Amino acid sequence: MKTILKYAQLPFQFSEKILVDELNSLDEQWMLHYNKAHYEGDWCALPLRSLGGKIDNVLPENKYGIAFMDSPLMDKCPYIKSITQIFPCQHNAIRLLNLKAGAIIKEHRDADLNYENNEARIHIPITTNPNVEFYLDNERMTVLPGECWYMNFNLPHRITNAGSTDRVHLVMDIILNDAVRELFSKSDPEKTKYIKAKPAFDVATRKEIIKMLIAQNTTVSLQLAKEMEAELYE
Repeated sequence: MKTILKYAQLPFQFSEKILVDELNSLDEQWMLHYNKAHYEGDWCALPLRSLGGKIDNVLPENKYGIAFMDSPLMDKCPYIKSITQIFPCQHNAIRLLNLKAGAIIKEHRDADLNYENNEARIHIPITTNPNVEFYLDNERMTVLPGECWYMNFNLPHRITNAGSTDRVHLVMDIILNDAVRELFSKSDPEKTKYIKAKPAFDVATRKEIIKMLIAQNTTVSLQLAKEMEAELYE
């Protein structure tokens, strides 16, 4: 059976102090995450790289032919900008994501966002606390400030910030190439895990996804829900 990469700690350790200093230097208004069906409490974002470089756009997908560009916030974070340049490949959305104390991200999947699909979402924790409960495919993940992680978010994942402080990660969406795959090959073998590929969503899961798409009530989500409903009965 085919195996897939579940997670890997990449061979970098960044400065927690500089990351926190740059985070604290930003005084812009955080925006609530766009997918409100996926969370409870406050989950918000600042775009460092976005569609058209807009400071008020935190969408991670390019469905409208608009190029991803650095936003004005990236120039305020020279250390973070230098981190992004370690990955010599196409960069899509780059965001600071803040799961406020007491907030919950419900279990969900990010379709096709995985190494095997030539995409990767890189997480670099900036602030966290021991009471953050971060589960990837029912395995609790412990990720610490300054570390650099790839995780397969096509797998079910959920997060609860049960602590009293915010959890802020630098999150980078990248398109893989040979140079980046070489970086992955240098991951810590003790913190790299492959698993057997699982079958596609079962009927019950697909119905739940359809319900969430309908609840979003956007033109795109309603069209996707319609297409998924049609596939259920083919």
